[in-house]
Amino acid sequence: MIERLLRDGQFLGGEGYHNATSHILEVSDALARRLGKGSQWLDELEDAYIQREQIVMEAAFREGFCQAVLLALEVWSHERQMHSPEDGKQNSESQ
Repeated sequence: MIERLLRDGQFLGGEGYHNATSHILEVSDALARRLGKGSQWLDELEDAYIQREQIVMEAAFREGFCQAVLLALEVWSHERQMHSPEDGKQNSESQ
């Protein structure tokens, strides 16, 4: 499930992310044309940035997902304690 959510989350940046990516690609292409055969260094640099971004996205997603699960468990535990049969006994005995 985490892999599916990560794959679907690639569009999360919206228009701003898309515009920034387009600008990066334009500048990268212009620089590659200027560098000629030396553009292999640019390709390696791009690959390194892409790999780093993917690692950060996955780590941020996993952290957020785990925090959401912990929060859901905390809420569920609290609700369970509030509505446990023992509470019902205590409320009827005090009346």
